[in-house]
Amino acid sequence: MWLLYVLVILLVAGIVLLLNSPAFKGYLGERSVGKDLKKAALKHGGLELKDLMLEDDHSSSQIDNVLLTQKALYVIEMKNYRGMIFGDEAQNNWTMTLLHTNKRRSRSGKVYKRTSVSKHAFYNPIRQNATHIRKIKNVCQLPPDVPIINIVVFGNRADLSRLSTAQEAHVVKVKNLGNLIAEIEKRIQTTISLERQIEIVDELTHHSISDRKRRKEHVRRLKAKYKA
Repeated sequence: MWLLYVLVILLVAGIVLLLNSPAFKGYLGERSVGKDLKKAALKHGGLELKDLMLEDDHSSSQIDNVLLTQKALYVIEMKNYRGMIFGDEAQNNWTMTLLHTNKRRSRSGKVYKRTSVSKHAFYNPIRQNATHIRKIKNVCQLPPDVPIINIVVFGNRADLSRLSTAQEAHVVKVKNLGNLIAEIEKRIQTTISLERQIEIVDELTHHSISDRKRRKEHVRRLKAKYKA
């Protein structure tokens, strides 16, 4: 019986660790973005593409989310971070600041609280996504008049009030992504014909790398560059 009890504790602990892991939270964030992009594709007459990897003579880029509508090509970078986000378009790195509260109960039953702040620097996602867009332009022969929109999406628990956003890029929470795309669609007057849409999808999928070894090498280079 005690062995079963230990196994249950280990199982519960494993589930808790999984649910709180960055990888699982990132998966949930990507899944939420994917749902919104599918809705936007249906609403605006387009198609969503996921997990593209493009390579030119200089480097490779892995692009998680792309949405092609009758008005524009949206390139979306997801950051499933929480806390307060500091940064602007000119900075090389942004900062995520988290407030932690630890509680301790004394023998008399009194609860003491202790707060601490942790900071985590990460590469400017606007610049990161701009690199993805340049890669698309370098590798794919897209019509020059097709608007390409840079969108960075954060998790709903992030505080973006301290961000200074770029004129050429958009930074929003997941819950506001659909509304943002709808607003941009209204502002763009020109349309992309069905034939051009097909050509763009063909270009993106044709040049996307599917070889596992090359994809693993891309991840290895990123970890070495950013010491992840």
